[in-house]
Amino acid sequence: MTRDAPIDKQGRSASISTGDSRSSENHGERRVVTALCYDLVGSTNLFNLMDIEDYQDLMAAFLQAARQSINAHSGVIRVEAGDGGVALFPIELGSRDAASAAIRAGLGIVEACQRLARDLRRDDMQVRVGVATSVALIREAQLQNWIHEPVTGAALALATRLEAAAQPNTVLVSDETRNLAGRSHAFVSEGARLLKGFSEPENVWRAIGHKREVDRFHAFGRLDSTFIGRVGELEQIGKAWKSAVGGQGKVLVITGEAGIGKSRMLRQVRQMIHTRPAKSLLFQCLPGGVRSTLHPLLNSFPQAQSDTAGGGRLTMDMVAAQFARQGIQDPEVIDIFSYLLGADGRNEALSDSSPKAIQQRARQALSKALSVICEQTPLVIAVEDIHWIDPTSEHLLREAARLVPTLPILLIVTCRPGSHVGMFDGDAPEHISLGPLDHDETRLAIAARWPRDRRDALPQLLEVTERISGGVPLFIEEICQWASEIASEDMMRVPPNPSRTHVSAFEGILDSRLEHLGSARDVARAGAVAGDRFTISLLRALLPDASRKSLLHAAETLCETGFLTRMRAHGGVAYGFRHALIQETIYNGLLKTQRQLLHRRLFTAANSNRPIANWLDAGALAQHAEYAGLREHAISLFITAGKEHASRSAMVEARHHFERALALCESMPGSAADGLYLSVLTELGPLLTATVGPNSAPARILYEKGVEVARRQAKEDQPKWFPVYWGWWLTGQNFMEMRSRAREVQVMLSGIADHEIELQVNHSIWAIEFNVGRQQDAQNAIRAGLALYDDEAAKASRNAFGGHDAKVCGLGQLALSLWLTGQTEASSKALADMVAFVDSIAHMPSKAHSLDTEAVSAFYRNDHARLIEISGRMGDFAKKHELQSLSALAMLFRGWATAHVENLSRGHEMFRAGLALLKELGTVADLPIYLYMHATMLGHARKYEAAIEVATDAIREARATGHGYWLAELHRRRALLLSSANAETPAILSDLKTAIAIAEEQGAIALLHRAQRSVKELGLAGEF
Repeated sequence: MTRDAPIDKQGRSASISTGDSRSSENHGERRVVTALCYDLVGSTNLFNLMDIEDYQDLMAAFLQAARQSINAHSGVIRVEAGDGGVALFPIELGSRDAASAAIRAGLGIVEACQRLARDLRRDDMQVRVGVATSVALIREAQLQNWIHEPVTGAALALATRLEAAAQPNTVLVSDETRNLAGRSHAFVSEGARLLKGFSEPENVWRAIGHKREVDRFHAFGRLDSTFIGRVGELEQIGKAWKSAVGGQGKVLVITGEAGIGKSRMLRQVRQMIHTRPAKSLLFQCLPGGVRSTLHPLLNSFPQAQSDTAGGGRLTMDMVAAQFARQGIQDPEVIDIFSYLLGADGRNEALSDSSPKAIQQRARQALSKALSVICEQTPLVIAVEDIHWIDPTSEHLLREAARLVPTLPILLIVTCRPGSHVGMFDGDAPEHISLGPLDHDETRLAIAARWPRDRRDALPQLLEVTERISGGVPLFIEEICQWASEIASEDMMRVPPNPSRTHVSAFEGILDSRLEHLGSARDVARAGAVAGDRFTISLLRALLPDASRKSLLHAAETLCETGFLTRMRAHGGVAYGFRHALIQETIYNGLLKTQRQLLHRRLFTAANSNRPIANWLDAGALAQHAEYAGLREHAISLFITAGKEHASRSAMVEARHHFERALALCESMPGSAADGLYLSVLTELGPLLTATVGPNSAPARILYEKGVEVARRQAKEDQPKWFPVYWGWWLTGQNFMEMRSRAREVQVMLSGIADHEIELQVNHSIWAIEFNVGRQQDAQNAIRAGLALYDDEAAKASRNAFGGHDAKVCGLGQLALSLWLTGQTEASSKALADMVAFVDSIAHMPSKAHSLDTEAVSAFYRNDHARLIEISGRMGDFAKKHELQSLSALAMLFRGWATAHVENLSRGHEMFRAGLALLKELGTVADLPIYLYMHATMLGHARKYEAAIEVATDAIREARATGHGYWLAELHRRRALLLSSANAETPAILSDLKTAIAIAEEQGAIALLHRAQRSVKELGLAGEF
């Protein structure tokens, strides 16, 4: 479903135009697809806190509510798993309406979750939603049932990333989704974020609701300018209105493609009719509303548009109040519409009536209502987008059309071309078909909507804007709005990552202009492949049949016509596109075969003669190789680029390169790429364990597959792949599995005369022996391993083995182990040595490891003031280097210390947020310790029953996973909690005796002294 490899501009989104499809050379179409991802926050916590049957009922209710919201807005659930799912919205809705429907569905899921939380009286039940839009490639064979087939596009992955980034009970949307739905919904900017797996930052928006305070007349279209054109159409509407005023009502059907100006026309009609006393009613059909009875009427209720005291549910009193505003007080009318709308307090006796009887009563009620409303003044009823109308509304609308000719009513409906056009043919409606504006009207519309502070740029861009708009009013508005929001003073300086929607607007005009420039068109295309700069020498490699003179002439022509600009370069002149928008648009217009050929030529030239394009680094060259179809070259260069970035502790960039290399390896058939795959893994694996966590699913899966590949290699090559086996040990799911794997690796590589491998074997042993509580074995392994430490070998090894330096780890582990065994002074010295050494090597992952160790040491010693200081440094370091796992640990430890020295409630909340993030990342290596902390804080809050339950879970977890070094303290803590809860003495004694026995067996003197002190404080010394 998701992609962890960076998604490039083509993968993320092709051009999105005013239409919803584009032909593809692969016998399919590019369609704009909107995806929604939702996930219940902290479901694991809920599972731990609730009875399993209650939890199952809660999950079923939540998933059902999510399904209802998605289905009600025409969405189709693609995947439903665990506590969330993914949905797609039909391309048949159109890109804007699908985006709007998805946002409404997401907000509906949030509202349903909040309502369920209120009903269950739970303040810890929250949901996150992400919505994203991108171009997807749909094969012709899949078009009829595309939504159930694999989708090639970024929407699914991006929606998943946005959901993960969302705050509880919020809906985050992509920039493209916001652009499409921006006029029907309100948003708050969340800034640009670099989302996992995406190569460029995404502008993220939080949806805060539908713009219900304005109707569709205002929500769609920039309506603050002069109405242009449509003279004949307005005359026809004026005649129909005059007839209605005279008592002979009319039905008008306005048809046109999306964006052609149907809503704008209705606003003009509203202005026209209000030149004299008249009433008007507007009803809006919405995408997905086909499954929601009377949704156009329901959406007109202001009370139903807000979260009322009744949870937002419509009541019969609300229906009565709304009808009363129109002078309707007939109980029968209110009764039947309350029933049809499902209002609380409705007349349940109506449920005994047959459907036909209900329809008949509804028709009668509609007749009464229309007669009352237009009794004093004529009436205009506008019903928009009836192609989304629900069956009940359609039935009543047909009835209204039948009644209109005898009443002073003008009924106007709008729809897109299709089956609903002939819906009222039996009632002799008048038809108005809207097409694009003509030449003069288009220019007037552009001039009227062009931003006032950009008037000086309008003359030279008027023709361009006219041509690319096609006379479609909505497109004119988009272009003019782009000029207002994006363009700078000279109208040519566009940000390096322009909106994809705006890219498509320029495609046609640029292509048209290039057609008239002869050979310069080929130069522009070659330059678009080269990227942000190129020279004549590089162009000669890309276009070998062209002479230097002709290339120079073409480049200068492109400069004179505004496509290119000259820039200084070492040893001569280089060229670049005036802005990224032009380059990207020309590139998008190339066929795949053209792109591949030019990328291949560029790679061949630059790889054999780096000075010809010395501005290209290894990563950029790797990308050219990839686009050229030269996968092995690309993999090798991506590895090189990743190493270069990792060596500078630029871990985010490094990961992107390694993951791209890995993806290319996986795309190669058979065992041809085994060696390359393992080479990538030895670089990416340590980076993942350091930045995401050793127990994270991505790291674990990566190493398990890596071991499968390594075991297929020749026996004599096994030592070469020791880093793979190391990572396999490190990513075991529990300490027992890790210990088993470590011993297996130790036996397999015994006798190898390699000091570095021997050191790293000891590294794995001291780590596992410490965690299982064998402190003496751990200390022996540390001393044996550090005796083999070599500064030069460590420079390569620290990235390969655990993602951190072995000496930093050894000194830190020694400090913790010495404290546990009662050697406090020696522990402090080892800790100080670790801090001094890690600062001397300037290795980012090792520094993160060191900060974690410092925090754990302060936690052991109950040094809360120091822990606050350390956690502050942890948080700053994590933010700087985008280390999510370390950031979570910083919150967790800061929360623990805050709860002890500042504010228990605030600290506990901070702690839980950190723990939740660790669980989400799958990096909870020390869960028993964290549960111990949680239980302790619950105890301080005098929630003894819950605290005891958590402590029991911690003991169970420690025993199940082999996480033994804190087990004595866990039993001691539970004994104290039992005592505070006035439990029976035998239970308290049992835990204290167990704590003492474990501490003695492990030689954990510090924990033994704590247990003995608790025995005395509880007055139980006589029981031992």
